[in-house]
Amino acid sequence: MADISRIVIISPSLDISKNIGGISTVAGFVIKNNKKYNYSHFELGKYDKEKRSAFYLLRILKGWINWFFLMFRGKNIILHFNIALEKRSLIRDAPLLLLAHFLKKKLVIHIHGGFYLEKEEMPKWIKTVLTSILSGNEPKIVLSSLEQELIVRKYQAKNVFVLPNSLDTEEAKKFKRVCLTETPLRLLFIGRIVKDKGIEYIFEALKVLREREVSFKFIMAGSGEDKDEYVGRFSETLGESFEYRGVISGDAKTDLLKECNVFLLPSFYEGLPISLLECMSFAQVPVVTDVGSIKNVVKDGLNGIIIRKYSSEDIYEAIIKLNTEKDLMVTLGTAAQEDIFNFFNPVKYIEELNRIYDLA
Repeated sequence: MADISRIVIISPSLDISKNIGGISTVAGFVIKNNKKYNYSHFELGKYDKEKRSAFYLLRILKGWINWFFLMFRGKNIILHFNIALEKRSLIRDAPLLLLAHFLKKKLVIHIHGGFYLEKEEMPKWIKTVLTSILSGNEPKIVLSSLEQELIVRKYQAKNVFVLPNSLDTEEAKKFKRVCLTETPLRLLFIGRIVKDKGIEYIFEALKVLREREVSFKFIMAGSGEDKDEYVGRFSETLGESFEYRGVISGDAKTDLLKECNVFLLPSFYEGLPISLLECMSFAQVPVVTDVGSIKNVVKDGLNGIIIRKYSSEDIYEAIIKLNTEKDLMVTLGTAAQEDIFNFFNPVKYIEELNRIYDLA
């Protein structure tokens, strides 16, 4: 491979006040931990609270213009393009990827789940675009062997490498959860506050818990286009049993991860959420749907609880079980923490990523 002066990593904003999505978190992790290369960040994507207005369209157009200049001026670079297989992302990103492919740029396509990863039925144009993007010889990164099988079968993808997300675990390794039998459960949702995360079903389950006078505390952190709606509804219905912490990072985030003991994520579709790995690393019990690559990490009854999609009843029953069997909660949480330490080593992640760069 020719000498590479830098790697351009393409993702939404790395500013957590604008974007707290998993793709941005992964991009930030790579930039921080990979000392072998110089990185520059190419911002592409919607801000969490941004409306799809004329201003947003102008910002996307500006991104396309900047990409055009990068294609013709950028020398000795690798493009590390992060993308989710979703309709709006494809409309925005596909022209850029196809141009890079046409100009034979060194390119690594990093796939982070998305609706059309598992979906079998789709418009013909989406199937055509995805096949065009993924059937080239550029290395592709996916989050699990399941995703690898899916994109090879559905989109004739070539040179596909499995690289599960990773995270820094130094603080988590200092933490050991203990069983406090008389303390109410502290339930956590952290991430993008949008309906696709299954938040409506969390709301319905917690409303029933509140009506039946089960003691708990639900803490929500993050932001997103549905934040105002749900913060209002949870506050009105749950009262003092609910708390919204906003967008948090650093020590405040670490303290929150230690404070809570159950992580709720009944998503409709996912890749491999960093929030899941972070919460498990602090011995929280994940109560999650088995979508995307989550099923490769969470094993029902061993290190977490798997629930059905669109089921507030399953969420309710899982919380009742953990509230009744506190020893089980500690056992599952401890197993979750150990699995993160054993299988999500950040040093090995960077070593494998650099091996993939060498093939670009």
